[in-house]
Amino acid sequence: MAELAEPNPLSEDADDTSWVPRVDMEFRSDEEAYQFYNNYAKVVGFSVRKAWINRRASGVIISRTYVCYKEGYQGNRKDESEVKKPRQNERTGCLAHLTIKITANGTYRVSEFHPMHNHELVPPAKAHTLKSHRVAKKARAVIANAASQKALMECLVRQAGGYRQVTFISVEDAADKSWAPKVDMEFENDEKAYQFYNDYAKRIGFDVRKAWVNRRSSGVIISRTYVCYKEGYYGNKKDETQVEKHRIRPNERTGCLARMVIKLAKNGRYRVTEFLPMHNHDFVTARTAHTLKSHRAANKIRNVEVNSVDDSSVAAKAIHDHASGQDASCQHLTFLSMQYKNYLPVKRKDAIKPGDVGAMLEYMQERQVNDPSFYYAIQLDKDGRVTNVFWTDGKSMVDYYYFGDAVCFDTTYKTNSCSRPFTPFYGVNHHKQIVIFGAALIYDETKESFRWLFETFKTAMYGKQPQVILTDQNPLIRNAINLVWPGTTHRVCVWHMYQNASKYLGQVFQGSRTFAYDFSRCLFDYEEEEEFVSAWENMLEKYDLKGNEWLKLLFEDREKWAVGYGRETFCADMKSTQRLDSINGMLKEYLSPERDLLQFLKHFERMLNEQRYAELQADFHATPNTTIIAPSRMLRQAASEYTPAVFEMFQREFEMSMDCMVHNSGAVETIYEYKVVSEENPKVHLVRFDSLNGTLVCSCKMFEFVGIQCRHVLKALDIINIKELPPQYYIKRWRKDAKVGSLRDNLGLATGIDPSSSKAMRISSLCRIISVVAARAAETVEGYTFVQNQSDQLFDHVCQILQPRPPEELQIS
Repeated sequence: MAELAEPNPLSEDADDTSWVPRVDMEFRSDEEAYQFYNNYAKVVGFSVRKAWINRRASGVIISRTYVCYKEGYQGNRKDESEVKKPRQNERTGCLAHLTIKITANGTYRVSEFHPMHNHELVPPAKAHTLKSHRVAKKARAVIANAASQKALMECLVRQAGGYRQVTFISVEDAADKSWAPKVDMEFENDEKAYQFYNDYAKRIGFDVRKAWVNRRSSGVIISRTYVCYKEGYYGNKKDETQVEKHRIRPNERTGCLARMVIKLAKNGRYRVTEFLPMHNHDFVTARTAHTLKSHRAANKIRNVEVNSVDDSSVAAKAIHDHASGQDASCQHLTFLSMQYKNYLPVKRKDAIKPGDVGAMLEYMQERQVNDPSFYYAIQLDKDGRVTNVFWTDGKSMVDYYYFGDAVCFDTTYKTNSCSRPFTPFYGVNHHKQIVIFGAALIYDETKESFRWLFETFKTAMYGKQPQVILTDQNPLIRNAINLVWPGTTHRVCVWHMYQNASKYLGQVFQGSRTFAYDFSRCLFDYEEEEEFVSAWENMLEKYDLKGNEWLKLLFEDREKWAVGYGRETFCADMKSTQRLDSINGMLKEYLSPERDLLQFLKHFERMLNEQRYAELQADFHATPNTTIIAPSRMLRQAASEYTPAVFEMFQREFEMSMDCMVHNSGAVETIYEYKVVSEENPKVHLVRFDSLNGTLVCSCKMFEFVGIQCRHVLKALDIINIKELPPQYYIKRWRKDAKVGSLRDNLGLATGIDPSSSKAMRISSLCRIISVVAARAAETVEGYTFVQNQSDQLFDHVCQILQPRPPEELQIS
């Protein structure tokens, strides 16, 4: 890298040309290249302009040209005859310039340097008056050592009108004190860097100003400079002859160059890249330092923080006392034929709009009239106001019976602050389509609210428990799931995790061009535990993030989100709740609080009907009569079993198996082992085949995780000349007949209920069965007509069973 120290005009070494630009010189940034060229220009005797720039779409500069201030020709925009005071044409078309271009490693290399000028150069004694060198505009010089700093300060003092007493702090003395800034110090953010420098300034006896800041197009600060309050020269904007004498601003600045510069590092922290401790003025005493502007502001902030702590302590005690008082009065309220624990805090971030409650209740009751299986529940706070609402209908219940093994609980609404708190439960059907199991409006995000919601969902689904549930990374949700569904595997949605990372690691994302790629690979790509751990450690090392607390907690919780963990649990190929993107897009407009709640509910109902119609169309196209012409026996078998959407997944694995290499690694009795390597991944996977019962197991665990056999198993079968997949590996939830079969099996009633159970339990069980039959039959006119006709015969049979029994045997309750 090229040295950025300003060429010293007082140097006796005239043969030193290190300050002269050369082609192939490299700089860490375009700004450093500008500073180097500007320092060279000051020695030679010309000023520099930033001319042409070329950026990528992301905003990254890929090339830049700095030119002499006399480049081009300057003219008036209007005809000179119309201009009262024509501008003096000072430019001469000078071709002197320096061009830099970005390299593969992110540095900037000099690609062109033209040193020749076609005009007279300014003497060094007057160079500081040129625009790019004016100290009052910007102190750009980078001082190489303390001796050159002191020499330059003395020059500035002479220019200011003679010598006076100047106090200096030596670099060695400052380095010995932990409260003094040092180059390579790091801070969590730019504000903490300012506070540290301001505290240092208060000890020394000067004031601090926030001077220059450099931001990306996204608004992230990539560098910042804090200067002494006497930096530059202070003047009135108007001509002093036009300013009243008593209003003339005193010239208190002395051109002091003391400053601290911070830049965004790869690890997302701010590193001190430059610290100049030298001042050219007297300091204030420690007793009066608190009167300076930046220290007065700091004192105000500290006072506010102390008051906030005191107020929050009082508030916390009041809440505790109030909560303790209300526990004794807690009772169960009956509301809409359900029981609820309704004592929730009154204050909350979101609240249902006045007038929405009545319209919502009317809508729910109307739905219940049209669909007796429609279920809704409402939770109230201690003042009787609606806080949370849940609803589902008969078709959603049926879908849950068939496809409720893997459930997503989506809280995407939290990414949009101007949205209703809409949270659906959903999964995927045998066509890989989204199916909604239920929906809620959560106006109160507390542990009690989430527990109420999951218990209500469980009740609506007659106690059926999902195998796995995907949610946001929220400890309140996790605790509620552990209480309500202790046997359910809880996994964290990686899409939500990536969104959280952009919040907690925003500066890291902005500080590196490759971090987003490396981090996303850790989230989505590594299906082996060893590969994931190795990639994670390499990422921490590469970006200096080993001390990041958020990433430490994330890694400790890796078994709930990393793809390499929990692959023995069936997830229906769902890694993220973001599958709901299309539905969220359709609902986005109606989720706005500006809309009436009734409008949203009706629009949501229309959207559900459209989704269900799409499922009927997929069912029609997947009928057994629809055949797929396939070149192999196994593909023809899969096409007859799987729905078209799932067959495409299987076909992709089958085609990938053609490029796999397999090695026989031995056999023990009836169990054969094969080592399989795919072309795109050198990782060896072990396949075990039991010839006694046809069992197949692969170390990649794709079948356990997705429900479809992997390319490694298919390759092993091909080697041993097995041309059809054993039937047990076509799981029913992906087959065309996924919704066909024993009704009691699908509803989890294979063993029935105890015959001696109460009449109420028998009624509940029969209603559950009949509601499912009604929901399925109502999908077509033929189904509806058939069930209607059969209902008369069914009722006659029931009456015949009851008729011979004596009255005393009929149970009343």
